[in-house]
Amino acid sequence: MHRIPTRRAAFACAALLLALLLALPALAGAPQRIMTSVTTADVNRAAMAIQFTHAAMKSKGVPATLFFNVDGVRLVNRGVPSPVYPTGQSIREMIEAFMRDGGTVLACPMCMKHIAGMTEADLMDGVASKAGAGVDAAMAPDTLVLTY
Repeated sequence: MHRIPTRRAAFACAALLLALLLALPALAGAPQRIMTSVTTADVNRAAMAIQFTHAAMKSKGVPATLFFNVDGVRLVNRGVPSPVYPTGQSIREMIEAFMRDGGTVLACPMCMKHIAGMTEADLMDGVASKAGAGVDAAMAPDTLVLTY
């Protein structure tokens, strides 16, 4: 004999399914790396992106990457004066401190060429530019991705 589920049973099944779906992120655990996409040359937004990522890298002990793209590539151009944040520290100094502490800095080669008219020779020391590197960093397993 086939029984049709009662409303109570259907509600219980729906509640169980919802509980499982809500628990999945918790089961995944904390991110194992952080990647921040810096799309702006605005000094305030860029400083926040760099400082937040740097602090997370140091406090959580996870690898971190700053990916400068769109207008953000202008901030890693060695030939352009670096904007200075109200604390007195320049964006370039923040990026250098981030790299000294083990952070990786990438620049979008397409954005460099088409938006800022840059080549690899224009990049700050320690900044890498390789096609697909930003996507690889964003798509790595267990990565928290932020954008500014």
